[in-house]
Amino acid sequence: MRGRRGDRMTINIQEHMAINVCPGPIRPIRQISDYFPRGPGPEGGGGGGGEAPAHLVPLALAPPAALLGATTPEDGAEVDSYDSDDATALGTLEFDLLYDRASCTLHCSILRAKGLKPMDFNGLADPYVKLHLLPGACKANKLKTKTQRNTLNPVWNEDLTYSGITDDDITHKVLRIAVCDEDKLSHNEFIGEIRVPLRRLKPSQKKHFNICLERQVP
Repeated sequence: MRGRRGDRMTINIQEHMAINVCPGPIRPIRQISDYFPRGPGPEGGGGGGGEAPAHLVPLALAPPAALLGATTPEDGAEVDSYDSDDATALGTLEFDLLYDRASCTLHCSILRAKGLKPMDFNGLADPYVKLHLLPGACKANKLKTKTQRNTLNPVWNEDLTYSGITDDDITHKVLRIAVCDEDKLSHNEFIGEIRVPLRRLKPSQKKHFNICLERQVP
């Protein structure tokens, strides 16, 4: 690029790349970085740019999970939840456990289930819950709720009680809670289960559970 005859104008590569090719006076095109604030860089100063434009505002943070309206158990009950999710393949089960050392009893309050796996041709199920203390095979170790008909979100609100429970039982036994589908024309079908080691319970303190059902443990 030349000016007067015999004089040569020098231009660096950055300016050369920013020459406006439109007709009229030659003006440098504004760099896109001019629209963004620059903080102090490694060279100390960051080159140009002061405050951010007024129209640029920080993104709002998502609300905490505590504000999303989770259900709460009864007052005084300790909560135990394992990522309960209504979209789980087998469903979730909500229940309370209370070990009364004075009367040597274990109180099991079966409350409700949500999003159970459909088991019948109509896309529903006839669920019930059965309890079994492990190890142990006698019938006294097995308790059962009533059956709720044609629902995937049954509500039982039933209290089942084990008597003669000792501190040794609390230390070594596991409570198996299984949800099954009742079928009058065939055998009952297994939906899912939960196993709770009784050592997780504290005497005279109700513990609230809301847990995803799992596949049957061999």
